[in-house]
Amino acid sequence: MLNVAVLMGRLVADPELRHTPNDIAVTSFTIAVDRSYVKAGAERQADFIDIVAWRSTAE
Repeated sequence: MLNVAVLMGRLVADPELRHTPNDIAVTSFTIAVDRSYVKAGAERQADFIDIVAWRSTAE
């Protein structure tokens, strides 16, 4: 069984596709996800999450 997480956010930069020496595709990117709560009088904060996808998901 796999764990599943759904994150909705904004891409911080273009995804980077590269290949390992064994020709396995790897893509990495960062997304900014706004927090769902804001303290009174404070600016909205975002968490920056690094993502790495492998093989067919990366392509």
